[in-house]
Amino acid sequence: MNVRRLVAPVAIGGLLVCAAAVALTVVGAFGIDLFAPTPTGVGAVGEAGGGGGTGVAKSASSTAAGITTQAAQWELVSDEERSEYMGREQVIAECMAAKGVEYRPAAPWLNQDAQPRGLSFEQSVIWLDAYYGETNDDWSVPASDWRRRGCLGVGEHAVAVARAAGTPLSAPLPEPDPEALTEEEELAWFWQVIETCLAEQGFGLDDDGTPGWWAAMYGDAGTGAAYRWEDAGCSGYATHVTGNDNMH
Repeated sequence: MNVRRLVAPVAIGGLLVCAAAVALTVVGAFGIDLFAPTPTGVGAVGEAGGGGGTGVAKSASSTAAGITTQAAQWELVSDEERSEYMGREQVIAECMAAKGVEYRPAAPWLNQDAQPRGLSFEQSVIWLDAYYGETNDDWSVPASDWRRRGCLGVGEHAVAVARAAGTPLSAPLPEPDPEALTEEEELAWFWQVIETCLAEQGFGLDDDGTPGWWAAMYGDAGTGAAYRWEDAGCSGYATHVTGNDNMH
């Protein structure tokens, strides 16, 4: 198994609270947030990041007051779909603010992140708990039990109710930032940093599998509050340099 092909998708996915998790959490599809319960569908923002990474998310049903609707996917093509998505983002932001947590409504198609940067590990855990609720620790919480699914559940519930009433949520679409990197550009930058870092230690990207390569790539970082990107090898360094560890 080529480890680097699996790690690449999640290394800059958005909600990174520590780069060491890149080596431990392999989800295999660029744009899926680290520490994000994949089955939650619509709300897995990456939020590479965060968050707000982009890509196709798995759909999930959301039931509210007897109303069943299919959750939106990452591939939001029409302005109506995107406007509804941003309306949901506004609901989530209000819910997060009520919990004392900052949330930045993000458009995944613009590679935007909802989670603010510069969080400590402890702050990141608080943020994720507010966003995902019980699903942050237990992925088995059913989509229908939206009250247990944090502010994401509140947002999905609001979408379902509004659709059933014939008045879908809506909010203005954000303007793209001409200076912002696309996810393809960001991913290319990420691997360029890793390749240079590994080369300085006498390794290539395709040398994976040996203990020396593994140590150079992932280092020996602590976990939780003990994590330091400086100890997380080239992967931690690249994640930090590209601004995806929430502590840059």
